[in-house]
Amino acid sequence: MKLMDCQTLINRIDNMQIISMPLFLVLFLLSGVLCGTSAVESVPKYEHIDPSTGEILTCDKCPPGTHMAAHCTATTPTKCAPCKADHYTELWNYLPRCLYCNNFCFDNQEVEKECSAVNNRVCRCKEGFYKTYDFCMKHSECGTGQGVFTRGTSQMDTVCELCAEGYFSSSSSALDSCVRHQECASGELALLNGTSDQDTLCGTCQNIANGGATSRAFFSGFFGMHRMRVAKMKKFVSRYIRSGQDRRIRDTVLPKQRGPLLDQIKAWLNEASLEQLKKLPEMLRATQLTVMADKLEKRLGIASAPWLPHHRAGRGPGFHYWLERYYRQLYGRATAREEDVRERWSFHLHKAQGLLALNMILRSF
Repeated sequence: MKLMDCQTLINRIDNMQIISMPLFLVLFLLSGVLCGTSAVESVPKYEHIDPSTGEILTCDKCPPGTHMAAHCTATTPTKCAPCKADHYTELWNYLPRCLYCNNFCFDNQEVEKECSAVNNRVCRCKEGFYKTYDFCMKHSECGTGQGVFTRGTSQMDTVCELCAEGYFSSSSSALDSCVRHQECASGELALLNGTSDQDTLCGTCQNIANGGATSRAFFSGFFGMHRMRVAKMKKFVSRYIRSGQDRRIRDTVLPKQRGPLLDQIKAWLNEASLEQLKKLPEMLRATQLTVMADKLEKRLGIASAPWLPHHRAGRGPGFHYWLERYYRQLYGRATAREEDVRERWSFHLHKAQGLLALNMILRSF
């Protein structure tokens, strides 16, 4: 059985005088399917008036990558020519010449697709930048205490989130998420508890006493976790840091922001001598940072005598803290050995108990 051609099928449908609507739709769709299998996609056309005859001609357009070199005539088709270098046509056309590739990639951009005969140059934002209002802007960095929730793309800026409890971020970054606080190994103390912007600092008493990297990290972290007033920070920097520097540096204006001042203090802590580090509480008191000095002495007391019982949270300084302060006032030593403290404390405790007993006896008469 030979299939009828599309035109014959359509003619038969048109010549039907009595037909139901559903059947007509089915036959119409069937004719479209059959025709689609054999028809060749037609070339787009345009109309052109022949200048010599005035006749309106229907001419073929030129394909992408070419342009119209000559219009069609009654006897010849449209003449097309390829685009020259740095020129293009993206669509079917009858342009007399190709378009110039006028899209150039500037700062913070890179070429995604180079100019060709069928497309203009395409630019995109470089890695680390995103597009906004036709400009490429650098991805925002999440500050300390924040981590990256969603990394920026070429079309979207970075999305940040606050670090959750038990996590921290100590630097500004457009890539890094918050990191979990480390857990101190057996035999180590939590010299500084972790916060949202710094990790837990673990170590031993010896680490603090020797003035090494852990000791300096302790002091740096201690300063970083306290919100000092800018005026007092400037006083500390001017008195103890600038005084030992070159005069040209000493005479420069101090920063007015907390961040740059804290950076100077931390840089000094990394280079200070062990003797200077031991005098930090005294330095803090001299610049009216008394509360901070007390807290530092308290932390140093815990680190230097961990064998003493710590105070309970929320109850203020405990037995070991006052004992350490008492010992230092009596003997002028920054640290206390267990044997010395136990011996001296036992002596003074027995003396106090004797005086108390004598007082009670005298009151009984």
